[in-house]
Amino acid sequence: MNKNIADKLFDFSIATLIVGMGGTGLSCARYLKKRNCAFAIADSRQAPTAFECVKKEFETSRIITGEFDYEVFKNYKQIIVSPGISVRSELFSSLRAQGCLVIGDIELFTQVVEKPVIAITGSNGKSTVTTLVEKIAQDCGIKAIAGGNLGIPALDLLESQSDLYILELSSFQLETTYSLKTIAATVLNISEDHMDRYTDLDDYRQVKERIYNNTENAIINPQEEITFERLKQRIDTEEFSMILFGEALSSAQELNCEFELLDGEVLTQANKNILQAKEIKLKGKYNYLNVLAALALLKPLHLDLEQQIESIKNYSGLPHRCEWVDSINGVDFYNDSKGTNTGATIAAIDGFEMNDGLAHDKRTVILIAGGVGKDADFKELGKVIKKKIKFTILMGIDAQQIKASALNAGAMNDEFYNVSSMHDAVVIAKGLAKSGDVILFSPACASFDMYQNYMKRGDDFKKNVLLLTAALKDELKNVS
Repeated sequence: MNKNIADKLFDFSIATLIVGMGGTGLSCARYLKKRNCAFAIADSRQAPTAFECVKKEFETSRIITGEFDYEVFKNYKQIIVSPGISVRSELFSSLRAQGCLVIGDIELFTQVVEKPVIAITGSNGKSTVTTLVEKIAQDCGIKAIAGGNLGIPALDLLESQSDLYILELSSFQLETTYSLKTIAATVLNISEDHMDRYTDLDDYRQVKERIYNNTENAIINPQEEITFERLKQRIDTEEFSMILFGEALSSAQELNCEFELLDGEVLTQANKNILQAKEIKLKGKYNYLNVLAALALLKPLHLDLEQQIESIKNYSGLPHRCEWVDSINGVDFYNDSKGTNTGATIAAIDGFEMNDGLAHDKRTVILIAGGVGKDADFKELGKVIKKKIKFTILMGIDAQQIKASALNAGAMNDEFYNVSSMHDAVVIAKGLAKSGDVILFSPACASFDMYQNYMKRGDDFKKNVLLLTAALKDELKNVS
């Protein structure tokens, strides 16, 4: 595909401004320093956390803190903006209008990388797919490394001198990426997220779809109908192949869906059974689709199928993504703190509903949720809560919005409990649970009203669960 290719290449002989002193900004600074490119680094905070580190490590570079100033920024013809900073502001629009090159670290990465790249985005599941693709490739003998939005910043990946790079990309990163070339790329799915940054869902979707620009193989689930239809319109005029994965529905079969999930139990390729769902450590329909997406992304590499299947069977998943924590008196606790939007939480709930092999079909789910909703619409989540959740414990800024959506869908008021701490949430959930129940912590919201990030939030949930279950186990020992 050949759309939105930047007209300008990055020039290492020109002084550059790096905006943001977080992990991405520091990665860019270290890379430019190695390339002997002069740079300044700016942050909107008066006292950024990394300020002293930046002063020491980049002592010859200008450091700018406080409110961004156009008169200062316009002196730089190249600006690298960290993904947490919106480039849609009047400041960056004005800078682009005067000819300034405004990019992100992914754009710089793609201009210098010399090996194949696989790129993955989506509202949910992208970290699982990214790390699974990395594991499969490595297990098949390829020197591969993953990073980007997940783990290692993109420019730091280059130090590994790998033969394959796998990038997880957020919509924020794609906003400042123009010329990324990939052997395979995918938008896994789209659901409401970051609505505080985008005008509407389709605005968000179109930014995600930029990942397909200049790819050799567009990987897509045809049930993502809007994105799929747009790709079909482009295929007549642009050079790329389309590889489909998804559930084995009649519509998908008509479209020659190569990688399919059959009856929620069997994974197939080209109508041949290749793997039983019960053989996969990851559970839930959405995770089986993630496995198919990984296989589709790796198809252009022509890897040995048996080696790929063995690698999938050994993959245990990532922390904070429907992570089993503990069990007591027949009640299982799961940490899905990475469920930072409604689509992720709905997928987590649905995963438990269909796990017949683990007897989850007879269990009822108690949900702990809440946080910062980022202007999301909780209507669909409300419907799922009404249909599938036994009790809901809510915390955080937007707890009442979630409750209101569920009540509007027909849920009963006495099915909800409001708490102000994780400790109270865990204790109340355990008190409501009966043997065979699942307590699922899947917030459907961001964490930053109460925690530094979703990892800290998930760790707090796990800590409180383990403290509670340890105390209960001690009680049982004393009784016996």
